[in-house]
Amino acid sequence: MRSDGVDSRRTDTRERAVGVALSLFAQRGYTATSLREIAEQLGITKAALYFHFRTKEEILTAILRGYLDGINALVVDAARPLTADGQEALLRGFAAHQERWGLDLVMLVRQNYTEIHGLPIGAEIKSAMRSLIEALSPEGAGPEQRLRVRLALSAFQIAAVTASIEDDGDEATLRASAYPIALEILRGGKPA
Repeated sequence: MRSDGVDSRRTDTRERAVGVALSLFAQRGYTATSLREIAEQLGITKAALYFHFRTKEEILTAILRGYLDGINALVVDAARPLTADGQEALLRGFAAHQERWGLDLVMLVRQNYTEIHGLPIGAEIKSAMRSLIEALSPEGAGPEQRLRVRLALSAFQIAAVTASIEDDGDEATLRASAYPIALEILRGGKPA
């Protein structure tokens, strides 16, 4: 038992289920992965998995909720108005968040966009990303500047995918390169 009265075995199994499902959804796709396969990878019965998650949608929502909570925290913690240093800090925080979640999350979203978009959490993700884009955009930014922010944010995802799929450099080097490139994009082509 944890000090807050929650059985740690229950939370550990739940967290492990989220991690296993993230990996399977990224590799095989959300639709092609069954609850049985997730349970088998965990070494538990399907009934035991049902104790934590009744449906694949609940598992997918838990994965996306964890990611989303991190994005929302970054936006809330960003100082207003955002100075150049604040913009760099927020972008660095986003880069670290992307790195923590890794390639599996990028692949999950990329390969299962339609399914995610149709879930209630899909609207929340869209809203959180809009908030992040607004936070990184200068006051009164127009469509061009917001597009620049979107392109800067995508640099981190492109770096992860390039290392994995294209085999064009190692992920750590590409992720490190993505940050100054993203800053350059944000600043309209002016190097950081």
